Amino acid sequence: MSGEITISRILVLDDDEVLQKLLNAYLGQQGYQIHSLFEGELLSDFLEKNHVDLVILDLVLPGRNGLDWLTWLKHKRPHLPVIILSAEQTVEMRIATLSAGAVDYLAKPFHPTELLLRIKNILRVHHAPLNTSKLADYQYCFDAERALFFRHNITIKLTTTETLLLKFFFEHVGEVVSRDAISETLRGSRHHPLDRSIDVHINRLRKKIEERPSLPKYLNTVWGKGYRFIPPKKPNPDPTV
Repeated sequence: MSGEITISRILVLDDDEVLQKLLNAYLGQQGYQIHSLFEGELLSDFLEKNHVDLVILDLVLPGRNGLDWLTWLKHKRPHLPVIILSAEQTVEMRIATLSAGAVDYLAKPFHPTELLLRIKNILRVHHAPLNTSKLADYQYCFDAERALFFRHNITIKLTTTETLLLKFFFEHVGEVVSRDAISETLRGSRHHPLDRSIDVHINRLRKKIEERPSLPKYLNTVWGKGYRFIPPKKPNPDPTV
């Protein structure tokens, strides 16, 4: 286990008792501490009393649906990563949940090993420190710990996915990065050509960090290859230098 970051607190919000038992047993064997909730109305009280590092959320729940609770979570706990685990497999729902702030979406039925790998990748990236060795000229505009981006005199709040995406881009400033590389970082899997979720995340991020998202200055598309990120540099305090 050398070099691996193990985060053990996971909340599963799903009204399927059989699935809850399966995940509790399987993920418990992998060293995770699993908490189970069967309805979203218990979520607020639970999070007031317990700390978790990741939420696995179903869309079909008693009372308010999972999309409502995802929106609530992103408002109340913007740093908490959420994986959607649902039998709903339409592209529209995937885009809706990813746009609302989910880090990943896994359709039921699924292989538990795939879920485990996605959990490990998400938590590894989410808690990895930002390598600042080559970013001295750029660091003033991004606070990964507080999920903030600073543009001129504006402070912009980022979601968990946007923070993870920016951390990745800051590690590769000036480089052309592919959708495969982005997908591997965020989800631990290669990008599917028909999956537009990466583009959704990029567009949401552009709306926050760009003055004119339709004519981006910092996060540019390199047609046929991917994206290149060149953030604003720290202003030189001495204009004569």
